[in-house]
Amino acid sequence: MQESNNTFKSLILGVFIGLAVIIPGLSGAQIAIIFKLYDKLMASLAHIFKKKSLLFLVPLAIGGLIGFVGGFFTIRYVVEISMIAVVFFFAGLMLGGMPSVLDEVKGKTFKNIYFLNVSLGFIIPVLISFISIYFEIDMSYLVNNPPLYFYFLAILIGVILSLTQLIPGLSATSILLSFGLYKVLLDNVSLELIFENHQLLLIYILIVLGALIGVITISKFINRCLINYKTGFYYLIIGLCVGNLFVMFYNPEMYEVYLNPGSHFVLEIIIGSILFVVGTILIYMIYRYTKNKEIRD
Repeated sequence: MQESNNTFKSLILGVFIGLAVIIPGLSGAQIAIIFKLYDKLMASLAHIFKKKSLLFLVPLAIGGLIGFVGGFFTIRYVVEISMIAVVFFFAGLMLGGMPSVLDEVKGKTFKNIYFLNVSLGFIIPVLISFISIYFEIDMSYLVNNPPLYFYFLAILIGVILSLTQLIPGLSATSILLSFGLYKVLLDNVSLELIFENHQLLLIYILIVLGALIGVITISKFINRCLINYKTGFYYLIIGLCVGNLFVMFYNPEMYEVYLNPGSHFVLEIIIGSILFVVGTILIYMIYRYTKNKEIRD
């Protein structure tokens, strides 16, 4: 019975992680923390070929595929209606999940070096976004007419995306937003386009390859950090959470919206603000339920 329950929890966690890959503001690792399964996830990935790890990871992978496919087609449609409303809602999801990260450092002695951890975590996503905005990199052109170096960049992007599912506070889509790649990749995911443009197919393959390399190698490093440097690691995550929350509103794609607001801009801001509150409350309620259930158990 216990094994069946663990399999179900792993499957559900996988669905949320799959959604987190495509939904701005959601971090697969942060969802794992809310489910109180983050340490187990990292340990399983670090020892991926052990039977116990596979029993946890296989249903998680199946759930992840279900969540990704379902989330992709839903979000692709909603983004076309209102990018602003989507970003506001999922920024709320990110904010609502932050208490689950803060729990990990509650009651721990604060050291001065942790200021550096928080600052570094905040600066990384903001700097990426700043460079993408002010250097005016046309990612749409690069994706459809890739120079040689862009194939190596695709692998690096895959590695970075794997980090977003391993490190709480990092969101795959907020990173893609900071690169100016989120809507570009959404718009180009089409069997017709991929078959017409083999270079595009290769880019997606290289991104997936980079993600697999990142998951296999980085999970071992994170597992060691959790064992030997857990508090400092979580302060870095807190900085990443705050930085990514900022990046949700400050990235090349949102910057373009601010420069060219549509006729319903004010209405979208109002609706987005309401959705921000809804998203925050929704994830916070899930966090509270999980925490109270753990206390009862």
